[in-house]
Amino acid sequence: MKAALPWRDESGLVRHGSLMMVGTAFGALCNVGFHMVVGGRRGLPNAEYGSLVAMLGIILAASTPMLALQNTLAHFASNLAREGRRDGILPLFLHWTRVFGAISAALVAAAWAFRAPLAGIWSVSPSLIVLTFAVLAASLWMSLFYGLLQGMQSFAWLAWAPQAWGATRLVLGAVFTFFLSATAFAAVAAQGLGVLAVLVLCLWAVAGLGLPRHSSAAGGPRETYRYLGSSLVCLAGYAMLMNLDTALAKHYFDAETTGLFAKAATIARTAVFLPVPVAVVLFPKVTSAGELTEDSWRLLGRAMGFAGLLIAAVAGICVFFPQLPWTILYGAWPPEAAASAAALTRAMVLAMAPLALAYLLLNFEMAQRRFFWCYGLVPCGLAYVAGVARFHAHPLQVAMVLGTLNLAAAVLLAAGIVSRRRHG
Repeated sequence: MKAALPWRDESGLVRHGSLMMVGTAFGALCNVGFHMVVGGRRGLPNAEYGSLVAMLGIILAASTPMLALQNTLAHFASNLAREGRRDGILPLFLHWTRVFGAISAALVAAAWAFRAPLAGIWSVSPSLIVLTFAVLAASLWMSLFYGLLQGMQSFAWLAWAPQAWGATRLVLGAVFTFFLSATAFAAVAAQGLGVLAVLVLCLWAVAGLGLPRHSSAAGGPRETYRYLGSSLVCLAGYAMLMNLDTALAKHYFDAETTGLFAKAATIARTAVFLPVPVAVVLFPKVTSAGELTEDSWRLLGRAMGFAGLLIAAVAGICVFFPQLPWTILYGAWPPEAAASAAALTRAMVLAMAPLALAYLLLNFEMAQRRFFWCYGLVPCGLAYVAGVARFHAHPLQVAMVLGTLNLAAAVLLAAGIVSRRRHG
């Protein structure tokens, strides 16, 4: 009998993680292509493009709580499968579909009832408001399906089904904008059809899982509500560290400086968070009711090594060749701002790097149903805001404060896991 080689990918972590990264990269390219098409010279007028981005912002605002729900379904579906109780998975999923049916109906009804005042707030047409909230209502359902597929480790579906949204939106966005109507309404309609394409594929994927329709277990999914609440708190802290940089810069600096900072921050997020799919893959492979097993500890080490190498590689490119990602995304940087652009890109990449590892550790702890140290992300986020309020003489100080608190968050989570390992 051959001994197992230490580098063999028996858990599928590297294989599945690589598959997810390829799918995610394809989706990112479709997203960039969509904005190039609808925002280009043949695309929407500036006023319509501004309305489109505002409406997309409303839809994106729901992304953090939906990630918490995805994690919740992934956690409980994975545990049920591991315990041999597959008959409890579909009833749990159907429970949440009923909840989301009510939420979706309420969203659309509220948008219809308040379409006029909402249209006044954003200076758009009432019909665009109704369409946007209808697309939002449909988009919420994607997280339900993603959570189930993640928990069942259906990573081929999870890698490619979501990309139907980006591909459909890109193609239909071009067709609608060029040949039918160069309006935000047409572009949002293309997004909505992309969401429907994903939901159809997800229904197909779930049907193929062969899950039992009836459960012999008694009781309702009360634990999922507690888990969801804890996840929301932890992800709120993470969201502050992840997303507030440009908003804070806009408050303290002039428009030109903020624009330069926003581009550097976007490069940092795009580059450093490339390994995020590794955390998605790790999550269902290490779920437990709180115990830290040898297999889970070993998988965490492999995931940290895999993600760490990727982060070091992309961060190194951005630090030593900052003009390369800048040119790819935005073209040649202004000669008069070259030094500032290079310094800001380097600083933001280094500031974001610890948070990418913290995200992996956060997902590991949430998968293990351990939230104590994860709650520490909230004070880290609040300290970040307070720190920038104190130190904002130069944009580099924002990066310095962010990097310090991101490192603190990563150390805090790592210390919690190591302490749990030592004390059994």
